[in-house]
Amino acid sequence: VTVSVDVENTGAVAGDEVAQLYIHQKHGLQARPVRELKGFQRVTLTPAAKKTLTFKVGRNELTYWNAATRKNVLEPAAFDVWVGGDSTATLKGSFNVTY
Repeated sequence: VTVSVDVENTGAVAGDEVAQLYIHQKHGLQARPVRELKGFQRVTLTPAAKKTLTFKVGRNELTYWNAATRKNVLEPAAFDVWVGGDSTATLKGSFNVTY
């Protein structure tokens, strides 16, 4: 899955932002955190500048360690994804993993 987000500096001076990507598996065999940080990118923007950031969400970001089976597991499930400046990000999307 590719997640893209536009970051814009609406201020009058140059600034830095760290865009953070979080995911949550809606259901599964084991409980998972409400939001797991799976990527981040730092960007510096001049006043009024805009940049599109792209995150790749693949198998490594979606699997979790299952203690019972002693291996990484990827379950077919629905996922929520958020991007923002911190863990309270409100820009939200979703996707499904099937196989």
